[in-house]
Amino acid sequence: MNKPSQPVPDDEVDDGLGPIPSEEEMEAWLIRNRDAINESIIEADREFAEGKAEPWDTDEMLGDLRAKFAKLRKG
Repeated sequence: MNKPSQPVPDDEVDDGLGPIPSEEEMEAWLIRNRDAINESIIEADREFAEGKAEPWDTDEMLGDLRAKFAKLRKG
């Protein structure tokens, strides 16, 4: 089994999301999508106020991440 002798840089890993956008591309995307982003935030605030959403449990989130990292380390 051939393995690279050096770790592959994160920007070369194919995660299916494509290349990382430049700062200018990201700013342009935010400008194009500002209204939709703001509406999404307003909707989320409304749902939270109506009791349709629960606050995030950071301990649960960290536990999930630790489990994923442990699984990745084992291969």
